[in-house]
Amino acid sequence: MPTEGTILYDLARRGGNNCWSANAWKARLVLNYKRIPYTTVWLANPDIEPTLKALGIPPSTSGPGAAYTVPTIRLPSGEYVMDSSAIAQRLEELYPEPSLHLDTDEHDKVLATIGKIGFPLFPLFMPRVAQRMVVESAVPWFRESKEKRFGMSLEELEATRGGERAWEGAAPGLAELKALVRDGKRDEGPYVLGSQASYADLVVMALLEGMKRIGEDLYEKIVGGDAGLTALYEACKQWTVKDV
Repeated sequence: MPTEGTILYDLARRGGNNCWSANAWKARLVLNYKRIPYTTVWLANPDIEPTLKALGIPPSTSGPGAAYTVPTIRLPSGEYVMDSSAIAQRLEELYPEPSLHLDTDEHDKVLATIGKIGFPLFPLFMPRVAQRMVVESAVPWFRESKEKRFGMSLEELEATRGGERAWEGAAPGLAELKALVRDGKRDEGPYVLGSQASYADLVVMALLEGMKRIGEDLYEKIVGGDAGLTALYEACKQWTVKDV
């Protein structure tokens, strides 16, 4: 028997909580797209692992990243699901309509392509995350964790790998993303598949909305006036209204 509604664990934001993380947006967009009622629990970065561990959630074994991450959801049954892709799969099983169309491989292509964009742009947006987004009490933890990851301070990272260098590194991935949005359509429409929205669109939208909330200029540079990305963003904007 369900004991309570769905809960989404998301990253807290400085100055008042609303969703800003591209990773968290992937799960939130699925919940909004499927019109699943939910509430949000906001976690500061250092609190993610102890909070999720205390709930009895096993650590992730899927890769070299953090053992505990957001987004994580708690379903009405009491089941917890961590990782945006696993969340999408589980919600599709429980709430099949409207479909995410996970039977296509477009979302896998999009996820791989976004990796080619996000990693080169780390030197641009990570310093801004520390300066503008992370709650102030978590900034020392955030900075230390990124210094360990990159082997330098965020200021050094931005100075040595940011600016046009970062955009040049992301250019092949951005071209690939625009081609995926343009060339994968089955019929006319703003979505990757054409007239039908799918998880692939929500993954693209998560990147665009996440970057837009960190800095409007980042969004504008990523879109670059591309008609396909602009149309996809406008079509998916309806699923960003609930952001708390």
